[in-house]
Amino acid sequence: MRARVLGKERLGESGLEVSSFGLGTAALAASYGPPGREREAADRDLAFRVIGRAVEAGVNFIDTAPAYGEAERWVGEVVGPTSCVIATKLLSPSDGWLSLDEAAVRSAVRSSVESSLAALRRDRVDLLQVHNADVDLLERGHVVKAMEELREEGLIELIGASVYGNANALAAVQSSSIDVVQVAYSALDRRPDQEVIPLAGISGTSVIARSVLLRGVLSVAGRDLGAQFAPLQRAADAFREAMGATWTTLPGAAAAWATTKPGLSCVLLGPRDDVELEELLAGAGEFLDAARSVGDHWHADLPAELLDPTRWPELEADG
Repeated sequence: MRARVLGKERLGESGLEVSSFGLGTAALAASYGPPGREREAADRDLAFRVIGRAVEAGVNFIDTAPAYGEAERWVGEVVGPTSCVIATKLLSPSDGWLSLDEAAVRSAVRSSVESSLAALRRDRVDLLQVHNADVDLLERGHVVKAMEELREEGLIELIGASVYGNANALAAVQSSSIDVVQVAYSALDRRPDQEVIPLAGISGTSVIARSVLLRGVLSVAGRDLGAQFAPLQRAADAFREAMGATWTTLPGAAAAWATTKPGLSCVLLGPRDDVELEELLAGAGEFLDAARSVGDHWHADLPAELLDPTRWPELEADG
């Protein structure tokens, strides 16, 4: 298990190397889970246990954001100025970045970074990402330009974009200023395989995979999702059978599968407690051979609306 966690990949053109698995903190700081099965955010003590245990297990990459409640501050208190690679994101203005002129953008970007540095107890952000970046924002370029200015000052090492959707991911990969793109990727959602990951390999952009359990669908919580999400449940069950897993061990199997996919620099795990973290890490080692065997033979054909958690509430309402 530990050797797998400690497999290293370099991010962008920097000297930063990250473990095969990273720790995502969204599920610690907000209600999270598959449709109808969301679980409340962790408290401080539980979050500390998860972060501390991940680092003890060899995870050296932690992804957080100002939008994740207290997560930045918790990461700073547990990890501080250690050798861990820390990624965070910009705090988006209430009316969106496109509502601001260039001077206001520079001010907002600097304010966000300074606030993150204080919370994280660091002098530099290893990877700063535009949160929910889209084509319009990336093409206008004013936010990325402000980030580049802070990189010149030494406050940022790498510039990244966390995106939803193929078009936004392609815009990030095609930007000469973006070092790292973070995409949703799982055994149920392999859309980045078609264009994004191959193009990233050509451009030298590092790819980080998040939502490898599709917000908990690839877990025991995905066993009974309701009629409108039945295709998701059937696909999760089919993948479970292909991997030889039970519903309980399915998360580890899904995590293992993701680490075997070429073109990914790091796979983020989003445990909601320390028990889930241990199960994910143990399962990732247990199912590594099965993941290699299943490999590219596995495909799920699901409609886009089922693969986008932001659209789940409207599907629940329709159901």
